[in-house]
Amino acid sequence: MKKILIILFIIPFLNGCSGTGSKSMPNTSVSNSSASTLYFARKGGYVGGGVLAIIKVNGREIAKLGTNEFIQHTINGSYNINVSAGGMNSLVFGKDSISGIGKKGSKHFFIIGVKTGLLQSAFEITETTENGFQQAN
Repeated sequence: MKKILIILFIIPFLNGCSGTGSKSMPNTSVSNSSASTLYFARKGGYVGGGVLAIIKVNGREIAKLGTNEFIQHTINGSYNINVSAGGMNSLVFGKDSISGIGKKGSKHFFIIGVKTGLLQSAFEITETTENGFQQAN
């Protein structure tokens, strides 16, 4: 009976560390001529490694990225990206945002990292080049 209770207690914690992104880098050579494509990479690291980065584009959640995960998303027109922590971590983890305008056929590349401070850590989102994105792995 004790083993079952321990397993039931541990499963939510283990599940909270897995993201909805892919561990493999998306193919950035394919172009979508009718929309703009946003590519996201979450860097790995010790600080914030167990915290999922919730990515919202224009107010809609598109992914919860764990460390070393990737996602791509297509949009039409302008975009506003927000990155924040999920669950209880949102109380102690800072967030970041970035905005831009997507043109048909354009590609935008973003790397999500963790900026550490004295008492608080925060996600930071940085726009980069395609080459910089591919080196993020």
